[in-house]
Amino acid sequence: MAHSEEKAQAIRDRLTQEGFMVEIRPAPGDVDGQVFEIMALSSEAREARLLLAEQGL
Repeated sequence: MAHSEEKAQAIRDRLTQEGFMVEIRPAPGDVDGQVFEIMALSSEAREARLLLAEQGL
């Protein structure tokens, strides 16, 4: 989850550079449109989370 579209795009770009397949979309139920889901393939999700944690994202 990211709390701005810019942050979500930065995360998507970083994961894509590392070879992950990633999509972003507005979080369901977010009426302000400021929370975004970053989605990776389920087979890659754990590795993607580890990379983001290492990068401080």
